[in-house]
Amino acid sequence: MTFTTVLALAASIFTINLNAQGLNPANFSLRSLQTYQYRTSAIAIRQLAFKNNLQYAYNVTFSSMGLTVSARLSMPAANTQNIKGIVLMLRGHQRPGNYYTGKGTENPARRYLESGWAVIAPDFFGYADSSPTPSPSFLHQFYSTINAIELYNSLLQPVFQYSASVAQADRVSFPVNFRKIVLWGHSNGGQVALHFLQTVQRPVATVLWAPVSLPFPESAEHYGRGQEWAQNFRRSYTAADFSFLNFLDRIAPQTRILLHQGDRDTAVPKAWNDALARSINEENARRDTAGRGRINLRYETYTGANHNLNPFWNTVLARDIEFWENSP
Repeated sequence: MTFTTVLALAASIFTINLNAQGLNPANFSLRSLQTYQYRTSAIAIRQLAFKNNLQYAYNVTFSSMGLTVSARLSMPAANTQNIKGIVLMLRGHQRPGNYYTGKGTENPARRYLESGWAVIAPDFFGYADSSPTPSPSFLHQFYSTINAIELYNSLLQPVFQYSASVAQADRVSFPVNFRKIVLWGHSNGGQVALHFLQTVQRPVATVLWAPVSLPFPESAEHYGRGQEWAQNFRRSYTAADFSFLNFLDRIAPQTRILLHQGDRDTAVPKAWNDALARSINEENARRDTAGRGRINLRYETYTGANHNLNPFWNTVLARDIEFWENSP
């Protein structure tokens, strides 16, 4: 058996292992997600998690990919019919063992709630009351993109259904339509947000906190899959179809993006988002030549800030709120 034959056999086995009792990765590339048949669903309010002077926090579920995704939905306690809009919050990586609904988003969510915004944060597959992650699990970023888009589409004309277990005194009246639906993504959720923008192709005002802007499969390789895995993936699939850097042209004209990055971030190197900003500027140059609307990027960097943008937390949150309130 020649070395070439051995490589071909290894690639074949790799592909079989990916697809055995699972989904075909090629059907979940960013190219494929452009034509995916997205669905909407009612948002089922399962229970009141807690309430206080700031919020009514509910544990809810919705349907995505024909499976169940749980989420935290919080409504400002004051004047729920006159809220400014709803923030769709996409969290960063969390360890499943100590995860609870709302973890990774609850702290910034409090500030957004104080300012009159509702928030909703999906748990994604494999967490809390969501269905297990479909196989192959390494596609979780792309499944999460579908989750986010199907939740966004469901929020455009929302149908909320209270469970009988939620007491009448614990029920708020939801608006018929949200005035604005905006997007927030941190770290791993920031990459999902980038995938979202390229796929939904609507000018959704988006805040990114230190997003993972190393494209797939490089990001999977960096965060633990390893070089051999990435090489096998590239032999089996068209890796370019999974890289968001190849689809910046799909982001809708006039999309507003506020990108935050600290220079002491050890989880997402600042160099990655410097490169993302350059790539968007290059895309804008092409759009200028073609007479097409730009991506409106605002890139804020913070000297001494870590992955959670401390010690500039208050500055960042204030900028987020101002950004969304001044967005169409």
